Amino acid sequence: MKITAFSKIAFATALIISLIGISALQGVKASELQRVTFSDVQKSQWYASTIEWGISLNMVKGYADGTYKPNKTVTEAEFLAMLIRAFEPNLTSDGKIHWADPYYVRAKQMNYPVKSYTQITPRNSIILRKQVAEIISAAEGVHFTGDDAIHYLLAFGLANGSDPTKPSIQGFHGELKLTRAEALQFIKNLYENGVGGLLERPQEATDPRDIPDF
Repeated sequence: MKITAFSKIAFATALIISLIGISALQGVKASELQRVTFSDVQKSQWYASTIEWGISLNMVKGYADGTYKPNKTVTEAEFLAMLIRAFEPNLTSDGKIHWADPYYVRAKQMNYPVKSYTQITPRNSIILRKQVAEIISAAEGVHFTGDDAIHYLLAFGLANGSDPTKPSIQGFHGELKLTRAEALQFIKNLYENGVGGLLERPQEATDPRDIPDF
């Protein structure tokens, strides 16, 4: 991967944030994971440890029937809540009109690209992987849309696509619906490989020519 001014800025930002908030954003060690057994999650499956990680951070819960439903699709509100809970656990879902109100208030403060900050119906729509790329890149303090957002995730190790040995925008499958297992994996990637916290998205679009190759 070639080094550009953009990647150097991203590294500097990551260093500053890690020095400020390293004690608050320590990664969860494998030995500290909350061991929860779900009838539909086997240890051999790729998402098993990721689900344990998400449960340990109280980002998500299982269902009353003892399942996690890893392949169930995720709404925009559900993904946004998972993302913000990972970095700002004190923000709770106590909205008066809709359970996710506090998360959308925070998203508006951070200029994150959700479908609507106020309307309920868009919150309950299934989120696509492309929109996930836009939100995650926004949380890194950059402003990309569509394929540029996907390119950013691939370039900085925040996603691998369907074939980790040959990452590509096409292999990211941006038009597919997001699942509960995938949602946690995206957030875990950001938590472990991102800048160290949630940043505000700039109002102006970032130049995609500054994104390094992957």
